[in-house]
Amino acid sequence: MRKQFVIIYFLFFLTLGSFGQDGIKHALIVVHVETPIKSEFKQKIYSYHFLNGHFTGRTELITVNGKQAGKDYIRTDIGTCILYKDRYMITGIGNIIDLQDKKILFDGRAQLIRCSNDSAIFFTNDYQKGKFYSVYNFKTNTYGEVKNLTFKAKLGQEVEYDKTAYPFKLNLYPQNKPKVELVKDAGYGQTVTEGKPDPPMWWIDNTTFIYTYYNKENTEVSFYKVNVDSKSNTLMGKLPFKPGAKAPIVTREDKNVTTLNYGDKLISVNIKNDKVEDLSFTYPVNGFAAEVIESNPGRRILQMNNNKELGKFHFQLKNFKTNDKTIAVVKELIVGPESYQQGMAVWNFDQMKFEKVDAEEVLTLVGWINE
Repeated sequence: MRKQFVIIYFLFFLTLGSFGQDGIKHALIVVHVETPIKSEFKQKIYSYHFLNGHFTGRTELITVNGKQAGKDYIRTDIGTCILYKDRYMITGIGNIIDLQDKKILFDGRAQLIRCSNDSAIFFTNDYQKGKFYSVYNFKTNTYGEVKNLTFKAKLGQEVEYDKTAYPFKLNLYPQNKPKVELVKDAGYGQTVTEGKPDPPMWWIDNTTFIYTYYNKENTEVSFYKVNVDSKSNTLMGKLPFKPGAKAPIVTREDKNVTTLNYGDKLISVNIKNDKVEDLSFTYPVNGFAAEVIESNPGRRILQMNNNKELGKFHFQLKNFKTNDKTIAVVKELIVGPESYQQGMAVWNFDQMKFEKVDAEEVLTLVGWINE
């Protein structure tokens, strides 16, 4: 009997130990801005630590200057930052920061094409520097221009907007051949605070791309599919539109769906069925989605596999970050036309509820890594 008791006692504590080991550790990478020296625009990058979605503390990783000699330097607030291999943070303008060794690896500016194995591939299209591919090798910590003239990492061909007159045109520039006018009327562009940026355009394959057409009044946006071989120009769909303060954030959600986030408007373009539509919820990522249009009580957050509402807060869609277990948002208090941050809300998937996490003014909510 005593022997059986010892065995049961041992198994009980072994079970307790296994439960203790099952805790899932994640870190949320968050950028805060240090306001006193505005000319340098210092950005402090932190790792907020969580166990099963419960906040356990934070670590300051590195401080970087957003401005240098009066010009943009390391900017975590322009475009969308990505995290690679739970270690590297690549900003929307192409800077690379090693979060583990706490140092800047690349302070130049380039468009990230993709990350693959030990490399990040970039494309530069600059009127002074020219057009070229470059690669950062994480294994050797070296960066260099690709000299192989046949190297090509991007889909598609050389197509550019001609914005010298209204309406815009779209021209194809075949290698070593005269330019070809693909689209005579490519719209009037989106009127934003910063001027008239190039309307979003993306390639489906090496011969077919989609472009956005804004009418003269900026009251409607249309989406066209163009084949450069046949020069066909097919309308996929159109939606009512308001100019907005900024150009949209364009995200390739999967091989068929691309979304354009205009703030409180999210448009989905699906090449599988050639469908263009306004979304009421964000495209599901890791099984979670957020309501697009913000109402007085806030945006609803859903767990999509059972269509369960988890919570409702005021937050910006750019500050909605998920992984396969949890969610983080930067809460805001809305007072008339003004909004004030109220810390973060993070989903505790062990207790199945949101927890408040105190945080001073958040500049950028980057995303989650495993610890």
